[in-house]
Amino acid sequence: MHCRNPIGKRSAVLLIAVFVWGCATSIVERKVSLFYEGPKPANIIDTSAQGFSEILVAPFVDLRKEKKSFGTYDWGTLSVNYTSTPGTAAEAVTHLMIGFLQKAGLKTVNGKWNGEIDTLPDIPSEHAIFGEIERLDFSGRGRFYKADKRGVVRLNIKWGNRNTRKVITRTVEVTPDRQDYHLLESSYDHVARMEDVIRKAINRAIWEAMSTMFRTSGNNSRK
Repeated sequence: MHCRNPIGKRSAVLLIAVFVWGCATSIVERKVSLFYEGPKPANIIDTSAQGFSEILVAPFVDLRKEKKSFGTYDWGTLSVNYTSTPGTAAEAVTHLMIGFLQKAGLKTVNGKWNGEIDTLPDIPSEHAIFGEIERLDFSGRGRFYKADKRGVVRLNIKWGNRNTRKVITRTVEVTPDRQDYHLLESSYDHVARMEDVIRKAINRAIWEAMSTMFRTSGNNSRK
């Protein structure tokens, strides 16, 4: 028998109630919001890239079947499903990319682009970003005294220049593997820390891809 009950952030009372209800396996949902929280982007931008007037950020495409899920964390009879909010995981990663670029001091605009060279003439800006989510899978298992959390993030990110008709592609993969020890903890912090693993891994993937993308685009795609 399965019980599905949405759970808010740090809602320990509801978590306790799940056990009291006595389900063989209790499934709860925990929402995860993404935002850029990595190193200061301005430190990695080529000076010529800083001169871009604006960058179009096209919606990322999720190639996975589960469009909202980040993964699960199992602890005893409790299974926590981490999902994106608001919207899908692709929308959340797109929002994170916009935050990265804006913190870098660049103006972003919304628009459509599929990442292909032949559609570059149709974009309203000189520069555009597009991305694909190939892998975005996290899993964790809690035991009496420790919790194992791991995952895989693999993104394909494309930077297009309308004037030069060039597209630069970066594929990045991040594989976090973390262990937490919570023998003396009386709260559900080890469940909440799975969110931290998810956020940091996706942030790192964006930073690693863009840290090389900025320099390459800046040197080869001057406006």
